[in-house]
Amino acid sequence: MSLAYSKIIWLRGLLAELDFFETYPTPLHADNTSAIQITANPVYHERTKHIEVDYHSIRAAFEACVITLPHISTDLQVADIFTKALPRHRHCLLSSKLMLVD
Repeated sequence: MSLAYSKIIWLRGLLAELDFFETYPTPLHADNTSAIQITANPVYHERTKHIEVDYHSIRAAFEACVITLPHISTDLQVADIFTKALPRHRHCLLSSKLMLVD
C-alpha cells in the first residue's frame, strides 16, 4: 500500500505542475480489510505496534482526505492479472475489465 501511495503522491504532484489541481481524494483500492481498518481507526493497539513508519504517512493522507481506501473484493482485483498466474476463466474476466479483448 505504501508503494501505491508514493505513486499517488508523485502523480498528484505532476498534475499540479501541469496546473491540474486534484480537489477530490484519490481512491486507493485495497483488498485487505485489516489494513483499511487499521488506517481508518486512529486507536493504538498492542497488536499493531510492529507496523512501520510507512503506515503513518498513509494514515495522515487518509485523515487529510488525500486518499480514500475503498474495499475491493479479491475476486475483482484487476491488478492480479499482472502479478499472479490465474485460471483461464478469471484471466478472461479481468482482461475484459481492462478492455484487453475484442
